Amino acid sequence: MSDSNPFAPPQTASPQFDASGPRQVSLAPIELYKRSYALMGEQYWLFVGITLVGIFLGSLVPFGILLGPMMVGIYLCFADREQGKQVEFGTLFKGFDQFANALIAVLIMVGVSVLVMIPLFIVMVVVMVSVLPSNGGNQVSPLAIPIFLVSYLVILIAVFIIQLPFLFTFQLIADRGLTGPQAVGLSFKGLQKNFGGCVFFAIVTGLLSMFAMLACYLPVFLLMPITMGALFVAYRDVFGPSPL
Repeated sequence: MSDSNPFAPPQTASPQFDASGPRQVSLAPIELYKRSYALMGEQYWLFVGITLVGIFLGSLVPFGILLGPMMVGIYLCFADREQGKQVEFGTLFKGFDQFANALIAVLIMVGVSVLVMIPLFIVMVVVMVSVLPSNGGNQVSPLAIPIFLVSYLVILIAVFIIQLPFLFTFQLIADRGLTGPQAVGLSFKGLQKNFGGCVFFAIVTGLLSMFAMLACYLPVFLLMPITMGALFVAYRDVFGPSPL
């Protein structure tokens, strides 16, 4: 790592750089988490508050109308910290300067989710109804429980797959001022270049979050800023220095 930039990517993590788009890098989850914590430094507890307030406010309004600007604001805070600035809490709300772009990105995400999940739910309901007792009987098919478990697993996998293409969307809006469609498209290209690493990172993050929830949920709030920071560091590895 660079002496002047302790959270910079290792020298071996920048092969196949394409100046017009994302590059293929090594995304090691634990290393990204370590660099995220190093990035926040003595302002870690401020980032706990920033991410907690940002996610909470973003969840208040349906369809993610506020979530997009809040995510952009969180990444603006990480961008300021990356430049060696002392982050201010008010930077979180600068995400509203990109409200339209962030909202469009969220609406694209919601639209993709609806297009995938509604047909999936319909198929699952039809399958579940087919194994339920009919004509007043009370004998449940022995396939009911396995089908329910498989259906639940399919839903989890579908949600996981839907979210992956948007992994770098809000970082791109915050860092490069892209429109919603541009950010979604470039984020998808970043995923294509680093599919295995992105999937592995997402799985590890999901497992860490699950264990944190099992520990009375409090660790979730402490883990949240480190996870967001790791996503920002991963974004910087993949897309390179800010052009702004």
